[in-house]
Amino acid sequence: MVAHAGSVKGTVGAARSADLVTPTPVVEAHGLRALFEAHYASIWRLLRRLGVRHAQLDDAAQEVFWVAARRFADIEAGREHAFLYGVALRVAAQELKRQKSADPIADLEAVPCLPDAQPSPEERLEQRQARQLLDSVLDAMPPELRTIFVLFELEGLEVQQIAALQEIPLGTASSRLRRAREEFSAIAKRVRAALQTRERYR
Repeated sequence: MVAHAGSVKGTVGAARSADLVTPTPVVEAHGLRALFEAHYASIWRLLRRLGVRHAQLDDAAQEVFWVAARRFADIEAGREHAFLYGVALRVAAQELKRQKSADPIADLEAVPCLPDAQPSPEERLEQRQARQLLDSVLDAMPPELRTIFVLFELEGLEVQQIAALQEIPLGTASSRLRRAREEFSAIAKRVRAALQTRERYR
């Protein structure tokens, strides 16, 4: 009788351990919802900064979380954001290839002149123009330089984190960041000069 009771306890304990190791669908669903709610906005913003066009942003962001859902068991606790960033980089790269093959590249001189269809308060207009200017400069950068510039300067990641995300040596990441800063500065100067010239002749 004692042996039987012990075996019952052992069976119950094993069942409980199995429940802890293998998440139930309900637990996994809650985890995915929490992941989505906590990180969707930052992933959407990252994809936009990496060059995904507005019309494709929602689909691209959803693709990131579809991948997360399929690989939920592989996501380490505390590294959710790093996992999503890695997926977002791959999704953005695929989307940019599709965009490049589908449409011609916009002329750099024409980008800052995009018309603003809806009038808004002056401060909001200035913010929008500044964002358009930033986007136009980023659009003119080579993809590998744009990516590291966005991750470091705009997303606030450390060089070591970026190297790990992109699976490149730390020295390569540092060198690429230096080139990205130089490229960004050079393009920004050209864009500002073009805008100043245009303003003088208006």
